[in-house]
Amino acid sequence: MRESIGGIFLLKIVLIFLAVYVGFMAIVINYGKYYRYKNAIINKIEQNEGYSTCEDIRNMVLSIGYNPQDRYEISSKINSRGIIYKVKVYITFSLPLVRTKVEIPISGETRIIEIGYKDLEDITCTQSDY
Repeated sequence: MRESIGGIFLLKIVLIFLAVYVGFMAIVINYGKYYRYKNAIINKIEQNEGYSTCEDIRNMVLSIGYNPQDRYEISSKINSRGIIYKVKVYITFSLPLVRTKVEIPISGETRIIEIGYKDLEDITCTQSDY
């Protein structure tokens, strides 16, 4: 009897470890996806040297295959050397057991765009623009 209880206890430990491992791998894969998503937006802005509109970025994001509900924000900051765009992408995790959603932001910035920055419009895109 003692050995059967020990076997069940060991099985519970293995199942808990397996659930934690699978959850960790799901988070890592999702994080990598959204990191590439952020980099694609930054590359689009840098390729056009800031002459992108929210609609251009939205079409590019949809053409890569990302979900239209994925939330991101683009803001710009003008300084004396040029303009810098800050991109913030949000990872949303749904936790079904506790019925909550957790949002984790991933942010990045473009390089300083110097050419004609006085003529550039301020790009500020959020999901509510669509």
